[in-house]
Amino acid sequence: MVFGGIFFACESLVNAQMVATSLPLKRGFSKIPFISPYNMPRYSIEQAREADLIKTFCKNIRQRFRRYSWYSDPCGGVEWHADLRTAAGYPLIYASFGSGKDTTLFMGGVHPDELTPIHLSFRFARYLNAHPDVYVKHGIKVIIAPIVNPDGFFQKYPLRTNRTVDVNRNFFTLDWYEKAGKAWRGRRNGVARYFPGYFPNTEVETLFQVKLIDKFKPDKIFSVHAPLGFLDYDGPGDQKPVHLSRLERKAKQFVYAVSKKTRNYRVVDYSFYPGSLGNYAGNERNLPTITLELKTTEPSKVEEYWLKFLPGFLQSVHYPFRKNRSEVNDNATRFFSIYDQIYLENQG
Repeated sequence: MVFGGIFFACESLVNAQMVATSLPLKRGFSKIPFISPYNMPRYSIEQAREADLIKTFCKNIRQRFRRYSWYSDPCGGVEWHADLRTAAGYPLIYASFGSGKDTTLFMGGVHPDELTPIHLSFRFARYLNAHPDVYVKHGIKVIIAPIVNPDGFFQKYPLRTNRTVDVNRNFFTLDWYEKAGKAWRGRRNGVARYFPGYFPNTEVETLFQVKLIDKFKPDKIFSVHAPLGFLDYDGPGDQKPVHLSRLERKAKQFVYAVSKKTRNYRVVDYSFYPGSLGNYAGNERNLPTITLELKTTEPSKVEEYWLKFLPGFLQSVHYPFRKNRSEVNDNATRFFSIYDQIYLENQG
């Protein structure tokens, strides 16, 4: 039985055995760090410590940016927030702009070895901070999480994973237990950098994204990656060529509107993976989700990319799309309320 993203004992034991027996022996018996209701407080940030943690984090980001000849202040004067921290202790930061009802969630740095998206995501946050007319005039809200995976970024050489898990394969999608391991071993030949985890939702970086979706209830999502060189859409009407509903047509036009603003950047109907954001948010929750794949991760390209893609970023937040509750599955998982309840019951 599955409810709200929490898997219960009977099915969990069966599925755990299936996953473990399909892994190499060395992996199957290694220590598995994961988040549960019992250790969740370890990853939560006390309000009294939030400002200091963010200040130190921004200093560290600024120093690391210099390695790539990026000399701007990434955090700038943006008012950042953080409710969670990673296993290495870095705050998972996000910023909120505007108070309108049409909400866009904008994310970067899911795979930290993809350097260019991190720079552009921080820069877009600073741009919005300096140009409030972008959201005030249009009556919209924009949430930006510029570096979803700082643990991977602060390695000597940035990793795709946080430490061991690809957090864009770790979402609890309906097909995760059936297909995640098979896709990893088959399509990715069991390469460690694509490892989806032993179970879904084991990584705080995954739950951070879930929490942003749950808290802000975005109408659409824009995530920046590299280096495949296209725009991909997941959501209402995806892989459905005819007989689209009004909402599906409107949602599907989202990616073409962004493409038009980015010099007709190529649109590709890319297949989705078990445990990916596009699968979790776009296909299962019908939230229009665009993945922008920049052409390279080369740090020297950021100025060129900024000039090319800023109009697309602005289009992504301005594109008028509001969820219709009767047509869109808005069943975002309630991890944190459930986790808090279990934790408090055990304390009692």
